[in-house]
This record gives sequence, structure tokens and C-alpha cells, in this order.
Amino acid sequence: RSRDLLSRALARFGGGAVPGAVDLLNTAAWTRGGLVVLPKHLTEDRNLVEADGAPVPSQRLKSGELVILAEDVPALAARRYTLRKGDPAPAARPVAVDAGAATLDNGVVSLRLDPQTGGIAELHLAGLDANLADNADGRTLNEYLYFIGDDPADAKGAEKVRIRVGEPGPLVASLVIESAAPGCRSLVTEIRLAAGEDTVEIVNTLDKERLVARSYHDKRGKESLNFGFPFAVPGGQVRLDVPFGVVRPDADQIPSACKNWFTVGRWADVSNDAYGVTWVTLDAPLVQVGGLTANLLNSQTNPDVWRKEVGPAQQLYAWAINNHWGTNYRAFQEGPHVFRFLLRPHKAYDPAAAARLAHTAGQPLLPMAARGETPA
Repeated sequence: RSRDLLSRALARFGGGAVPGAVDLLNTAAWTRGGLVVLPKHLTEDRNLVEADGAPVPSQRLKSGELVILAEDVPALAARRYTLRKGDPAPAARPVAVDAGAATLDNGVVSLRLDPQTGGIAELHLAGLDANLADNADGRTLNEYLYFIGDDPADAKGAEKVRIRVGEPGPLVASLVIESAAPGCRSLVTEIRLAAGEDTVEIVNTLDKERLVARSYHDKRGKESLNFGFPFAVPGGQVRLDVPFGVVRPDADQIPSACKNWFTVGRWADVSNDAYGVTWVTLDAPLVQVGGLTANLLNSQTNPDVWRKEVGPAQQLYAWAINNHWGTNYRAFQEGPHVFRFLLRPHKAYDPAAAARLAHTAGQPLLPMAARGETPA
């Protein structure tokens, strides 16, 4: 239904079809660009893309789709791109990918994976002499953590990790991590970088097993599936995106507010006075700050069991799947799920930039078959 609605909305653009051309619609209120994936039916065998006669970097993905690096698509308007037969225009500086070393580097952002967990052990921003991943005690960014019951110390990570090249570049390069994950039939993660971009894209695709239990009120019938993001930002302040505001745990909460877990709209940020990381969550709005603190099972009638303060922290944990509450809906989850995250290392904290990044990720540029006159 959503695709039908979109198709009918785009069909309202007047004029006849323009062969070999695509219009990109920007539904945001600011001029923007970035990677855009064009579906196969709009590109056919055309790999060379131009805008106003100038070549635009592009790459044919393994899926058969064509990805382009768009620029300057005006706010609440569109820009036309022409597709021709020929070799794709190269990126100014290609992304380097190495499966053996488990690294990605585009000259702006670089990262290295831990071969044991498949998580990000190193995250660097050009010009900043700091590893933004806190890998103390073997921790990594996007680390899979799963436990049954109410003791986070029982959390188990991914095993039997295999790392291979996904997309080879030069415009887009990725590493694919396949692993055995407790509680799941399979876990496949793709970590992607684009040429010249300052943002790491993470896509976790898992096939959840059903937790079979005699009683889903008993702690042996309770499960928690998380993705950990322990950042190394000394003295960093956690900030959480909420409707019409940004919240600092503890500082902006009344004393009785929940601190075991939080909800965010689109993003969170951990920054000190010099640098930090913006974290965007597209599919998992429940967040734990400082540790795996969402471990209260069933209904709680004793206020003393709730967390009283968060304290200084630079660790975020996406609470992706759980069945901790006693409710009137099914007490287990199973089947395929996708959890996407973005990481943007930065210098000074900028809430407007964080909001634009998250909004753009959730509301990407829309490709449509070109119609009528060139967009104004």
C-alpha cells in the first residue's frame, strides 16, 4: 500500500516520460545530496550518469541497482539526472576495502573490525588523533549481545565470525560479517562507507529463533537482544533526541523518571568539548545508557528496584528485541529483522547537523522516472 501511494503521488507530476532520465525528489527543507540507490528498472544497462552535462560518480551494486553520489538537490524540489551507456564516472578518492585486515578507509573516516566479534574495534576521523571505539575488555561498536533472564553478565556475543568484501568500491565499499548469534538462526552485518562521506552505515539482518518456554513470566522465558556501542569520548556528554528537544540523562529528568532505558526519536550523541560521535538508530528506538540496564522483568511494584541515576557514561546500547514485560501480546519474536545504524564522528557537537543526518537517513532522496520539463 505504501508503494502504491508513492507511485500515485509521483504520477501527479505532469508531462510525458523522458527516456534515459531520472528525477531525484528532495522532501526535506534544505538542499542536500548523498548516496542514492536507483532501482534496476530505472537504469537498465546505463552506468554513466550526468547532471547538467557533468559526470556524476556511480557504481553498479551486486544487487543490480545503481548507486550515485548526488549533490545540491534543492529543498522541496527535484534535480534531473541523465543516464547513458558507458563506464561509470569514478569517485574523486575511492574507498579502500581489505577483508584480510578487516578495514575500510575513504580518507575521511576509517575503521577496523575485530575478527573475533565482527564489531568495530577502531573508528577514526581524519585530523583527529583518537580511536572513538572503546575496546576495553574486548568490547566493540555494533557488538551483538544476547541473554536470557535478568543478569546482563550472562550476555553472549556472536561466534564463528567470517568477514568478506561486500561491495568492492570505488564509490561504495563494504565488509560483510556472517556469524553465529545466540538466539538467532543467522546474523549478517554489512558495514558500508562511501567516497568522501563522513558517515558509517551499519545494516544488521538477523533471523530470530523463537524462545520456547513453559512460562513467559519466569525469568527463563525472558530474553534480551542488544547491539552495543561503547564510545571512547573522555568526559563525553550523552544527548538523546526526543520530540521538540534534546535530553541529557539525569540533568534534564525529574528524579522519578525512568533511567533503566530511554526512548529516542532518531539519534543520540556522545561529545566532549573537542569531538564526539552522532549515533542514528532507524529501527530500534529503545536505548540503554552506560550499560545493559534494562533487566527488570514483568511488572514492578517496588520503586526501590529502579535505577536512580545514570552518572557519567559514553556507552549506548540499542535494546532491539525483548519480552520483559507482562502484556496481552505474543511473548516471543521470530523471523527476519533488520536493524540499521549510522555513525558519524565529528569535531564540535552540532544538534542541527545531527538532526539533519537522522532525518535524511529516514527520508532519503526519492528517485522517479523523469517526466515533463526539467525541474525548476
